[in-house]
Amino acid sequence: MPNPYDPQNPVKPHYFGGRRIMIDSFKERLGGALNNQQSGGILIYGHRGVGKTSLLQKFIDIATNDVENQSNVLILYRRLSAKIDSEQLYNILLEELNSKIRERQTIVEKAKEIGKSFSKLNAFGLGIDIKKEKESLSPFQVWKLALNSLKDVPCIMIAIDDADELDISALGELKTVMEEITKVPIILIISGGIEFEEQLIGKYSPIARIFSGASYNISRLDYEETKEVLLLPLEKENTKWIEDAIKSLHKFTLGYPYLVQCLAKASYKENEEITRNIVESSIENAVNIGKAWLGHEIPNASDNDVVSFLKIVEINKEIFTNSEISSKDVSPPYIGRLVKLKVIKKISYGRYKLEKSPIAAIFEKLKRGI
Repeated sequence: MPNPYDPQNPVKPHYFGGRRIMIDSFKERLGGALNNQQSGGILIYGHRGVGKTSLLQKFIDIATNDVENQSNVLILYRRLSAKIDSEQLYNILLEELNSKIRERQTIVEKAKEIGKSFSKLNAFGLGIDIKKEKESLSPFQVWKLALNSLKDVPCIMIAIDDADELDISALGELKTVMEEITKVPIILIISGGIEFEEQLIGKYSPIARIFSGASYNISRLDYEETKEVLLLPLEKENTKWIEDAIKSLHKFTLGYPYLVQCLAKASYKENEEITRNIVESSIENAVNIGKAWLGHEIPNASDNDVVSFLKIVEINKEIFTNSEISSKDVSPPYIGRLVKLKVIKKISYGRYKLEKSPIAAIFEKLKRGI
């Protein structure tokens, strides 16, 4: 089989491991929407390479496949790559809405042509012409009109990846999207970088209520989650991971998903037992896989800088104090060095926060053999 580990792309949903708390939270909100007409939101945030996009794709897969009748959830997904204002946000949602309804109608029509029956698959209907309505109405008015004209749609899932790109006007409209009274419940899932929750509350705090009890800072995988990620793609294959090899890989990567995928890809041997020796001898190859993305994160750091960064990563917190840094034997000169390298940032007297992803420190450790 092709190498099933792929750090360049989101993990395929059927290979997705871990994140049980977030998945259970999503299933709870999905059930509330389908059974009780309850709208709800989930916020996912974290450093680069922790699997935010993979998690959103897993949510979409669950809404599409896992439970009877969930294939009738209308899913609107968009990954943002540029700043978006409120008008652009509604235009994106309308574009996705129109596209998904047409896509569903095409599927149902083709099924009828070949005499196949999808008795539980709703055809979805839209009672307005979006393009025509846009000629006289604002995007928000068209969106509201479109929602109220939907037919055979029990629930809408809106998933916005890299939502850091939403400006303050668009963030405000997310609250309107969730709280506007419509006949169709909405599940809103948004993801962003490590500072996204803080910025969200600072820029537009009323929206935080949407994500009450469902705001998750996702980070490293624990050992059992790492094991699941490694074993799921090989359930029907002859390739086997030896327990010591899994422990070694987890130790080297600290369970950061992107690095787990890099080292797993480098270690993969079809129809063989993957041993600890194979993992350890594959580190250089794993570094070559990841260097295009991580090789320039801290190019001017010395080995001692990297060691200091690694010690701070061991604190396992985003915000930490001077005394916590000192407890890890990082001397004041190196604290200053890490601030200068923009690895950490001073936020108040004696308090700092991580500015670079811990993945950068672990990558440099692997690259330099520290």
